[in-house]
Amino acid sequence: MKLNLSIAAVLLGSLVAGEALADCPGPFVADKKRSYQAALSFEKQGKPEQALRSYRAAEGYACEPVNPVEADAATRAAPLGLALGSAAEKSGNAQLAYELYDAGGHFAHADRMFMALTRTRADEPSAFQAAHEYFDTRSIESFQTNNAAAIKASGAYKPDPKLMAEVIAMPAKGFERAAQREAAAFNEAYLREYVQLIQSRADDVTDAAAVQRMASAHQAFAQKWQQDDPLKSSRDALQAMRMWGLNGGDERLAKQAEAAFTQRADQHAQLLAQKYSGAPKLLDDAMTFITMQSLEQSKTDARIRAIRAQATKLGDDASAKKRYVLAAEYYDVADELTKAEAARQKQSEVAMQKMQPQIDAAQRQAAEMQKELSDPAKVQAMREQAEAARKAMQQQQASSKAANKKAAADLEKELGL
Repeated sequence: MKLNLSIAAVLLGSLVAGEALADCPGPFVADKKRSYQAALSFEKQGKPEQALRSYRAAEGYACEPVNPVEADAATRAAPLGLALGSAAEKSGNAQLAYELYDAGGHFAHADRMFMALTRTRADEPSAFQAAHEYFDTRSIESFQTNNAAAIKASGAYKPDPKLMAEVIAMPAKGFERAAQREAAAFNEAYLREYVQLIQSRADDVTDAAAVQRMASAHQAFAQKWQQDDPLKSSRDALQAMRMWGLNGGDERLAKQAEAAFTQRADQHAQLLAQKYSGAPKLLDDAMTFITMQSLEQSKTDARIRAIRAQATKLGDDASAKKRYVLAAEYYDVADELTKAEAARQKQSEVAMQKMQPQIDAAQRQAAEMQKELSDPAKVQAMREQAEAARKAMQQQQASSKAANKKAAADLEKELGL
């Protein structure tokens, strides 16, 4: 009876194991063994990096209870990972160094390279999120368990507290850098000069000298302010400030970031509308600074309506002064599309009126030429003049050739050649 029970237990255990393996998506021990054999082959062929990556693939979890090649794979991977990772680090390839150190089980070295890569993206909140998750994973007990063979082969491992502290400090430092970038981007000297440039534009597009002066002024302005749109840079920096607060995991920083974001965006909107409305684009920027804030929709709508009304009035003023191009741009900001089209049409009509004398003169000249070409006698006279000019040119060329030939002969004679 005991024997039968034992057999039943074995059969039941086999059945359960079989069901477990059937449900397991892999990899299986057979896969691990194939990776291990491939690694040995790569090593014999003098391909250490491929060997290292294959040894790493041979380690770790398999569906069966025991991975028989894991320990040997980790032991052989350790020296390869250290040598290859060190070489990549010396060459300045931090990404490759990280991968090779990690594959060799040298996790402390891999952490150093990971942080070197993270520092290159220190102004991106997403880099903080990735680093935070990375060290969280490295710190839990399961990491030690899952990588026991690699840690045994390469030496004890624990995440460096200094690196973890650096990660924790990233949001506050990132917020501060973003605030500094924003303050530098919102430059009132730029705004003043931009308004002057727009206000000094030529209204008469038929005045070639004025158009040339305008082109030169635009070129000088672009050379002085060699950068992307400063107000877009300001908004990007404001959004970065806010994102550091939202993703930093620090409630105090979150409140500070949101308050600074709202205060600066609001101040910029007011300043642009009140002080720099001489350029239509800056009124449009003012509306953007308003809409990016987390205001009640009714408040946002009211402020946008106020700026559009301001733009409409400025467009009317410009139109009264016959500055139709400027007026059309203000109407665009005000979303007064009909008025904008009318202003552009008026500008076109004015330009055509100023160009009409030149058009009339050109038409008269063309008519006179057509009249002359329709007179056979005049056409014949023009042909005879052309023929006479051709013959005169041929004679001149012949005379010049003969003179050159005689001069050469005289020179030869004089030299006794």
